[in-house]
Amino acid sequence: MKRKQRMVLLLLSVMLCSSILAACGKDSSESKTTAGDGAGAKVEKIVFAMISFNRIPDNLDRITNAINEITIPKIGVEIDYKLYGPVDYAQKVNLALQSGEQMDLFTTLGQFTSYVSKNQVYPLEDLLPEYGKELTAILDKDFGPDLLKATTLNGHIYGIPVNKGMSIPTNFVYNADMLKEAGFTADDIRSVHDLPAIFEAVKQKHPDAVPFGPINVNPSDTSLLQLLKGSHQVDFLSDTTGIGVVVGDEGKVVNFYETDLFKEGAQMMRDWFNKGYLEKDAATTSITASDLIASGRGFSYMGGYGGLEAAKALSAQTGKNLEMKRIAPYYFETGAVNMVSWMLSSTTKAPEAAVKFLNLLYTDEALINTILYGIEGEDYVKVDEHHVKYPDGKDANTVGYTAMLSTGVVGSESMQYQLEGVDWSDVELKLKENKETQKSPYFGFIFDPSEVKTQMSAVTNVVNQYLPGLICGVLDPDTTIPKFVEALNNAGAEDIIRSKQEQLDQWIAAQISGK
Repeated sequence: MKRKQRMVLLLLSVMLCSSILAACGKDSSESKTTAGDGAGAKVEKIVFAMISFNRIPDNLDRITNAINEITIPKIGVEIDYKLYGPVDYAQKVNLALQSGEQMDLFTTLGQFTSYVSKNQVYPLEDLLPEYGKELTAILDKDFGPDLLKATTLNGHIYGIPVNKGMSIPTNFVYNADMLKEAGFTADDIRSVHDLPAIFEAVKQKHPDAVPFGPINVNPSDTSLLQLLKGSHQVDFLSDTTGIGVVVGDEGKVVNFYETDLFKEGAQMMRDWFNKGYLEKDAATTSITASDLIASGRGFSYMGGYGGLEAAKALSAQTGKNLEMKRIAPYYFETGAVNMVSWMLSSTTKAPEAAVKFLNLLYTDEALINTILYGIEGEDYVKVDEHHVKYPDGKDANTVGYTAMLSTGVVGSESMQYQLEGVDWSDVELKLKENKETQKSPYFGFIFDPSEVKTQMSAVTNVVNQYLPGLICGVLDPDTTIPKFVEALNNAGAEDIIRSKQEQLDQWIAAQISGK
């Protein structure tokens, strides 16, 4: 009996050991599976904050689900998709960054140096070789290996530029039917100086129309600075405040708002305002020019657009027959590259997952077009390899979801669908113009504002106080600009200019020495 008991115990021991070994083998196998990307991997969740220039739908769940049906199997990343309009975007992002709310991936919209100086962004140079190889390869192919110098500061890569046509000349966008009714043609638009006569004729024909409006609002923007920049080769030296610019190639940093160039531009806008070409509340309005045009009351605005086909998309958005005419060239400065760049929050808990998503965003056709156009068959219909249209009876304002006006702020443009009727060769033209547009001799210089952060913040507040009224013509430049400049100097503008000049001189010396 004892011998039989010993045999049973031995068999139980062998079975137990076998079970343990089998379990160990099973755990080891599962560990290898979860270590990779895609199906079966450990899924990490990130917040992706996107800007849309189209109507924001009340419910994004079905689009978020469609995005995750792509990202989870392919890279093991789940996206919490946040969508904000241009008025709210920067405020929402900044609030999240300051409060500690999760905000893993966002775009700069002209605040590159501000985010870097506040230590709000995560360096990417150690992540890209492993998680962004395809991304960097496509950027190198389309723009060359030096592109990321425009988003590199103190040896750290802080942003990924949008892979698009970045040469964006100033275009006059107008209702072509109203132009014809006023007795003019596109050939009559050669420069900004031709516009007042057209505005006057439009007012005579349409007394209730608003001849000209701001492209963006709060703060209002009539694209005057962009016009002056391209027409007179102004390099803002990676800073959108206008404090410390170089005009031409003299290498001297000056306060843009003290120049005759800015005063003449502000006086032009004042003249337009006094003649009734802008609305009386142009500086504070919450209605963009495209909204006015869509309502039938607006005639035109100025905006920066690459290529020659943007008016077709704008026509689809507004429901009006819009055309555009270039009235000023573009001038390539560093800000042209880092102005619209994607950044990781310095507080992100999943930097690898965020870069994996970025990599897919620039290289996966299904992902980028889901984000831009929604779900095929519901929000858009495929026409051919490169083109889509809205479902029958729908347009940009009535379709369930579209963010098609954000094609220039996300992903790779060469992988994005275009609306039916847009010439695909326009995409190729944009990339061609990237290489042919005149570049500032200071392209690649990035101003580090860390030593004058306090002054930068104070100056920005002053600019926000005075600039909208000046570039919308609401304020008289003769009396306002002296007060503006005095307030800027009191806020520390001269310290900023001095710091910029020192850094620019050092940068120029390094270029000469070949360092």
